[in-house]
Amino acid sequence: MSLQLLKSDIETHNFHRIYYLCGEEAYLQHYYFNELKKALFGDATDHPDCIIKDSNEIELPDFTDEISSFPIFSEYKAVIIKDLKLSDEITEWLINHSDEIEDSTVIIVYQITESIDLKTDTAKQLKKAVSDHGLWVDIAPLDPQTLYKWVSQQFRKRNKSIDSHTLTYFISSTSTEMYSLLNEIEKLSAYCDDTITADAIDRITVKTIDAKTYELTNAVFDKNPGKAFSILKTLSDMRTNEMLIMASIYSSVTTLYKTKLLLDSGLSAPEIASELGQKEYPVKKNIARVKAKRAELLEKMLNICLETDMNSKTTSSDTGAMLSELIMTLIELL
Repeated sequence: MSLQLLKSDIETHNFHRIYYLCGEEAYLQHYYFNELKKALFGDATDHPDCIIKDSNEIELPDFTDEISSFPIFSEYKAVIIKDLKLSDEITEWLINHSDEIEDSTVIIVYQITESIDLKTDTAKQLKKAVSDHGLWVDIAPLDPQTLYKWVSQQFRKRNKSIDSHTLTYFISSTSTEMYSLLNEIEKLSAYCDDTITADAIDRITVKTIDAKTYELTNAVFDKNPGKAFSILKTLSDMRTNEMLIMASIYSSVTTLYKTKLLLDSGLSAPEIASELGQKEYPVKKNIARVKAKRAELLEKMLNICLETDMNSKTTSSDTGAMLSELIMTLIELL
């Protein structure tokens, strides 16, 4: 709701006295911060009525002087504080004096790297003070449907086309963090002529460790040791911890086992995706993997993964050798 109110303020130019911008998605946070600043001062990059300071660069007396002075060249004066800490004197001032902010003043607290624990009394008091006199805007990541639309739009802006299947593969293979996605979109757009392909995604993008271990599990289920060990080498070249790879294989086999149990209970792919908290694309892939497999076989694979994981933590054996043996054992079981 607070984000909708922020959008309304930006559109109508009816501003609250204070905004606290925070959240998990840095790209969206930066976007709405810039939109708010633009609504206040247009396209000016260095407006005399816009004061921007890191919290460690401004003392409380200077802050109160700034917010008590009136704008000269604009209807509003903005005082922007980046990365405000709970221990800062300005935080205490906001808790106790937010009702004293002039109508012509807009305070923006822009939390780029600083996060606060909302369980603490000071944080609760700050949030109440801000909410009473302005907007506390906690910007969450986009929901999957909106994120897909955004990625598709970014490709269209670059005159590239991508079908829905490849779009889903792209997002499931890379990060859902928007700055990272934008970087991969730029690389793919420069590499591909007109159409984004799965082959280009495999060649160009930096895949997450989860995506690579997912490919590794697929290679195991395809009974393709050559591909499995090639992916394992790639993970090794990425300096991925072998214990992490082992844990990821265990997690992947666990997911396959759960998928099989849910499938056998009569659930559909969307229902399984909802139950497991996963995207529908990898769930459909997993269903294809386990449909013809017995649950007992997957349970046996799961127990082998668990045993290998425990041995790696309790013995002095070479972890790399144990990992290679695990892969071959799983392939032979299939």
